[in-house]
Amino acid sequence: MGEFINEPIDSSKNRDVWDQMKETDPRFTKRVNKGFGEITTIDPQWQIMRMTEMFGPVGKGWNYKVNYNYTDQLVFAEVSVCTSAFYYGPICSVQKLFRKTGALDDEAPKKAMTDALTKAFSHLGLCSDIFMGKFDDSKYVQKLEEKYSGVADKKKISKTV
Repeated sequence: MGEFINEPIDSSKNRDVWDQMKETDPRFTKRVNKGFGEITTIDPQWQIMRMTEMFGPVGKGWNYKVNYNYTDQLVFAEVSVCTSAFYYGPICSVQKLFRKTGALDDEAPKKAMTDALTKAFSHLGLCSDIFMGKFDDSKYVQKLEEKYSGVADKKKISKTV
């Protein structure tokens, strides 16, 4: 793990995986205000499902590794993702171990791991429409909502009848 795979590159297929994974179903997103403006978050289970659809079950068609490092106030998660032809990482994310109230945030390691995993997946193209700012365009999101709800198919059928 950690070595580049040196195979001949067929440039006609360079974006095959990216193009199959770039769109995000809006039903699995949420707009969140983080104090510096709104961002779109992605359901991590949906991302794992998409990886499974593309590469097979985790541990078989693809895998990830997480290393945690702690300080007295922070947890760092370093995540690496690999498929049979791709290795990326580590990607690091950090979370505070304590809430503003001073209570321990027992979800901090999971939050750090999930954030780093999402960042690593983005390098394969998963949910790249969000990372490229397309979810800031309400018309783009509306088209996806129609597509994933089946409305677009119903519109096509009504036009042909």
